[in-house]
Amino acid sequence: MGGNRSKPAAMSREGSAHFYKLEEDITCSICLHELSDPVSITCGHSFCKPCISSYWAPPQPLGHRCPECRRVCPKDQLIPAYRLQHMVSKVQLAFKEERSRLAAGAAQLVYTDEHARLWLDESIVDRCFLDSEISGYPLCLICVIGEKRRGKSTLLNYILRALHNLEQGLPFSMGGEDEPLKGFEWRAGSDSLTKGIWVWNQPFILERNGEKMAVFVLDTEGSMDIESNREACMKLSGLSMLLSSYLIFNVNANLKTTELDYLEMYLHVSELIGESFSLQYLQHLNFLVRDWHDSDNCGREAARSYIAHETEKVRRSGRNRRVLGTLCSPCVSGFLLPHPGKNFLKSNQGRLSDMDEDFRTFLTTYVSDLVGGLWTYHKTNVYEQKITCGQLGQTLKDFVSILQREHFGFDSPVEMFYLIENQKNMTKTVQKFRDFVEGQAPTTSSPFKILGVTPSKMRTKVSEEVSRFILEYEQSLKGSNEEEKQKLADDMKILLEQEVEKFCAEYSNRFTKCAVGIGCAVGGGVLSLAGGIAGAAVATTVLAAEAVAIMGSTTAAMITGAVGGSITMGTIGTGVGAGVGVAIGHKEKKKDQSTDNGCDDSQSGSQDTQQLVQKQE
Repeated sequence: MGGNRSKPAAMSREGSAHFYKLEEDITCSICLHELSDPVSITCGHSFCKPCISSYWAPPQPLGHRCPECRRVCPKDQLIPAYRLQHMVSKVQLAFKEERSRLAAGAAQLVYTDEHARLWLDESIVDRCFLDSEISGYPLCLICVIGEKRRGKSTLLNYILRALHNLEQGLPFSMGGEDEPLKGFEWRAGSDSLTKGIWVWNQPFILERNGEKMAVFVLDTEGSMDIESNREACMKLSGLSMLLSSYLIFNVNANLKTTELDYLEMYLHVSELIGESFSLQYLQHLNFLVRDWHDSDNCGREAARSYIAHETEKVRRSGRNRRVLGTLCSPCVSGFLLPHPGKNFLKSNQGRLSDMDEDFRTFLTTYVSDLVGGLWTYHKTNVYEQKITCGQLGQTLKDFVSILQREHFGFDSPVEMFYLIENQKNMTKTVQKFRDFVEGQAPTTSSPFKILGVTPSKMRTKVSEEVSRFILEYEQSLKGSNEEEKQKLADDMKILLEQEVEKFCAEYSNRFTKCAVGIGCAVGGGVLSLAGGIAGAAVATTVLAAEAVAIMGSTTAAMITGAVGGSITMGTIGTGVGAGVGVAIGHKEKKKDQSTDNGCDDSQSGSQDTQQLVQKQE
């Protein structure tokens, strides 16, 4: 029926995603810009030289840590990364070329596969919603749903024309008389083209009274294919709700029973998804009836009478209570459009000159009213606060990641809601556990505090807490699918066990470093700090007493031995302290591993440490 969108040669979806991931790899995690004068530190991570130098400028008693992996690295070992700088230049050039290639066009944001899995092109989310230039702007999203091949893309392409003029500060226009229609792909026939959700990949930036707003235009296909795949239908309808602030329900000739049934399910999904993500679940719903039989009675006012008539029919039927409530609400409007005419259908160009005059008049009015009222359709949360492009982009990623599993088998909006809530609770539980372990050993903890809890004791403590977290999560699971709930509980257990192993490994390393550090400091530094043999003896008594109070006799023996070594000679003391520190650290790490295996080697470890103290003395 019109001008097809000719898609330029492009890298694959997977290739595009990897390309934008590569851009992340050349970004400095301190300044969040592309690397400039990059240097590598001993752990292998790279940063802008001025950034890491400034980051490490303040005194750091526990050593200079990598901003990414938190490993302690020598401050004076900044290795110039010449090859990385060369790669940055190449990626910058390629990125500009890719941006240019993708200028102004429709891009598939979301699609579903044969298993009803949702797939999200995150590179489009990053480019359209999370770009630093627009991420802070409030936004409006125009989204169209409805049966396939009912003129949705045609409508959106005329909206694109009007938005382009509005963005440029030009008078409203639907385009030239003989200008072929371009934009979202469309053509005559019964085959569906846009499976999933497509977005115009460059938002229109509007400005009024000093305020800017980003306007997005989206086209959907497959959200009403209930018979072919109910699960995919619910996912797409829920996502359409999540994205839209002005939703156009495109229907042909009149509202049919099947469409009302679909709308009932859609509203249920919308309500539940809105609750899960704290978004307004239906801000404005517009019924656009195409090919209306009475060409003399079309437009907005005629639609009011039609909606009132349909409302009464739904009321009498006793079905679709959510549809009934929505039809009676002020967030609903309608518009009746006549048939576009045979010439328009035959022309295959979508030109204004091929439209019947009445269709052209009403379509122009509809599009003009829509774009003229966009400032009243900001996307908001449940508290009626405007949300930004960046916030919605991150929510979109979260929504799809929750539903991006093989096949859930849910057949109702409630089961879908339960799934989302269970997945969100899983993420919250993992974060609560991370907060708990961070509280057990904060990065600001003194070495004495770290040495006060051995790795084996810490493992026991966090393992007990894991059991509590797992039990709480199991009790919070919602839904009637016991098999799915058990699978989620098993996944939760695996995730927390991985967190335990990661934390315990890091804690064992910290314990060893603290033991070595105190051993060196005491063994080599007490003589000069305390002032002679008498001062060293006093320091020995004080440190040993503190060690006994905090850490027990084993570590006190380490300090006593280390200070004894320092009385003989500072350098020998350092060796003694370091040696004993290593022994204590390795002993405790070994004990932690043995405890994990159900064994106890504390006595043998103590004997090893005592022998080393005696040997060094």
